[in-house]
Amino acid sequence: MQSINDYYKPKRVSEFKTAIPKLRAQIGRETWSNEIKQFGIAGNTFRAFRGWTHMPSDLYRTWAEKQCIAIVPASLAVSVSSKEGFEEWHASLCQSLQKHWKKYESSGLPIAHQYKVIDLYIKWLSQFNFDLPTISSGLIDYSHCAIDSQILLTLNDCLSGALPLGKPSMGHVRYEATYLFCQELVSRFSSHCGGTPLLFDYYAWKPGGG
Repeated sequence: MQSINDYYKPKRVSEFKTAIPKLRAQIGRETWSNEIKQFGIAGNTFRAFRGWTHMPSDLYRTWAEKQCIAIVPASLAVSVSSKEGFEEWHASLCQSLQKHWKKYESSGLPIAHQYKVIDLYIKWLSQFNFDLPTISSGLIDYSHCAIDSQILLTLNDCLSGALPLGKPSMGHVRYEATYLFCQELVSRFSSHCGGTPLLFDYYAWKPGGG
């Protein structure tokens, strides 16, 4: 059986490799403040969040505001100093978001929606300078990629169309295993190119790209 590396499209590999320095430059470039009121997820992202009593964007913002107020850079630096620490932090964010959501709604977020919100929140955090370089480096090394239709289409193109995907969407990520498998595919391709899933996210996602 062929190695997954055999499916990597040379043009995409070269393109991503070339883009990595500029992608890294987007990390940690903004000044951090616990009083920031914009939390990085545009309103159109919530178009796929249907059937809720309250506006999903409002629920997200109230949750994100509490998270940001509580951020202590020194503690965050410890959380993202290792893969294990990052995953524990990531899981705690998921649990916190679901608890917040269920406080206002009759059920929690589906797997795909939960992870997309958390991974976009972390991606948004990655743009800030917390005056601790280890935070930026930890987020670059260990963050996940926010999975949506645009990311899946780009990933499949990087794999030379090897995945049987027609019109993929975030909603196709119905199970934990699906999410983890997608993360593994992104991680392997990124590592092959000298990048990381977070940098792949910056590379693959374009505003207005779907």
